[in-house]
Amino acid sequence: MVYEYAINYADSGMMMNTKNLKMKHRRHFHTIIFPGFFLIMLVPWMMPGNLAPAAFGQQIKISSGAYVRTAGANIIINGADLTNDGIFNGTGGTLTFTGTPAQVLAGSGVTTLYNLTIDNTTGVTLTNSALTTVSGTLTILSGKKFQVSPGIRLSATGTLTNSAGNAGFVLQSDATGSASLIHNSANVPATVQRYISGSVEAWHFLSSPVAAQEISGSWLPSGTYGNGTGYDLYLWNEPNNCWIYKLNTTSVINWTTVHPGAGFAIGRGYLYSVQAVNPTKEFAGNLNNGLISYGLTASSDSIAMKGFNLVGNPYSSSVDWSAGTGWTRTVLSSAGGGYDMWIWNPAASNYGVYNSFSGTGTNSVTRYIAPMQGFFVRAASAGDLSMDNTVRSHEGAGAWKNVNILPDQVRYSIESEADKSFDEACVLFGYDPDQSGSAKLFSPVITAPSIYLPAGKEYFSMRYLTNTDDFPGIPVMFKPGRDGNYTLRCGFDFNRFEVVILEDRQVNRVQNLKVEESYSFQALLGDDPNRFVLHFGPFTGSQNTELSARIFTDGSRLIVDLSLIDGETELLVCDMLGRTQWHEKLQGGTRNALHIKSGTGILVVFLNNPDGQVCRKLFWESNLP
Repeated sequence: MVYEYAINYADSGMMMNTKNLKMKHRRHFHTIIFPGFFLIMLVPWMMPGNLAPAAFGQQIKISSGAYVRTAGANIIINGADLTNDGIFNGTGGTLTFTGTPAQVLAGSGVTTLYNLTIDNTTGVTLTNSALTTVSGTLTILSGKKFQVSPGIRLSATGTLTNSAGNAGFVLQSDATGSASLIHNSANVPATVQRYISGSVEAWHFLSSPVAAQEISGSWLPSGTYGNGTGYDLYLWNEPNNCWIYKLNTTSVINWTTVHPGAGFAIGRGYLYSVQAVNPTKEFAGNLNNGLISYGLTASSDSIAMKGFNLVGNPYSSSVDWSAGTGWTRTVLSSAGGGYDMWIWNPAASNYGVYNSFSGTGTNSVTRYIAPMQGFFVRAASAGDLSMDNTVRSHEGAGAWKNVNILPDQVRYSIESEADKSFDEACVLFGYDPDQSGSAKLFSPVITAPSIYLPAGKEYFSMRYLTNTDDFPGIPVMFKPGRDGNYTLRCGFDFNRFEVVILEDRQVNRVQNLKVEESYSFQALLGDDPNRFVLHFGPFTGSQNTELSARIFTDGSRLIVDLSLIDGETELLVCDMLGRTQWHEKLQGGTRNALHIKSGTGILVVFLNNPDGQVCRKLFWESNLP
């Protein structure tokens, strides 16, 4: 005999007292729980003797707004599905999926299970778009199968046991993202899929989420390359500052000398490319878990590349680079009060960098490093980079996320019109004193554009500075990658900066970025990379020359005296909101009286020609009636 305990109650704000429960004797039931109703299972001590209550269900659906709580009862779903669009909160008992037809744990509601048992040979698939948590035991019986769909999140905070081997537990991946699993149990066999996105032969950084996955079979497909292969697989060797190819076994420093093992090394990153269109690769083996350490070197002779190591996320979930605990990164170079990591963005054909302290990244790189994602770090000295389960997160397992514009930062990107590849740099103010920046890691794609910030003999993607008074002009370097048309875009908090002016030294142009945030221009491969300056105050001049111009008011007009200046000079007048009040080209050797129709306040006046620039702030009293 199977006992079913159920009650429908109209007050959604109350839990039922056990005296209201009604006992029925039934073999199976079909249950739909609507908003404002509850299904409540009795706890075992309420039953006579040691008999725990159980319920057999078919096609159980919890509607949006409904709430279900189980406390000790067992629910067995035989050959059908559980759809939760409300809230399922299991504080005891076991939910078992059994039978031979394929089953689905579906819906969009938060699902918390105490124990979950998979007893279905064909397979149970988790498709619920909200987080599913199993707090007790998650058990996959021998010969059974449990699949987690792409982009779906599963936390097994208790004990995870898989007796069905690698094929019995599958974390799926496709163009929408990868399944994300956070667990605490050691030696859990599984198959973790990795969808290869993007165009044919696009480069990808990857790492293995399992132990002992051999680099063989489908990972090394045949193709039409000259050597008969259809793949490229490289590792980065920091001591000799070089990419090393998988089939290079003859050079003095080759694959076998720096990678003696037959499988993917835990915690190491790899560079991978395939000829096939978007294949799905598989890592099979015991899931990595707990403390993971990877040894770093810092012995390269290259000043620009010394200390750069390609590592990888070793888990089946994302990791949080800004996590407060769980990281051991003391051997890394510090920047801006934190640590940097670099991730390849194939859409940009460039690396992006993210800093753990500033919380800022370029080229769409965020704090979350996706499962199976390789990334660069920079070591100041040899030692271990370590992490544990506390850095794991379900965030960032899907597509790239946009980077917000934070206060007191200015970010600028340049995009190629030819192939839409792009690069981005960022300046952050508010550091006392100003600190070193996040190093620029240049793209291996020779046609990709590069934008970067010089400081001394070093180049940076991000700089951490005091304020715009100390740094009124910041040089911005640019390499085009190919001849063509480009667009520079600038993003910043409009109210944080009084003046943001872009100077193009190559063509002697200035543009008020508080009025027009994008600037289109042409570039050639042979151009001088010292092309742009971003101004937050008075110009220093292209040749460090301030023009000998007089700028003042006579009470009703703006006077621009160019008597001592030769040649045509560009004039730009803005108010403190960045709105252009006057813009024209004036002849040298002239004295100009301008009637500016601006309200009372501060005017910013810029003059620019090939011989230099000048910038002045003037108090302007409105002459309007």
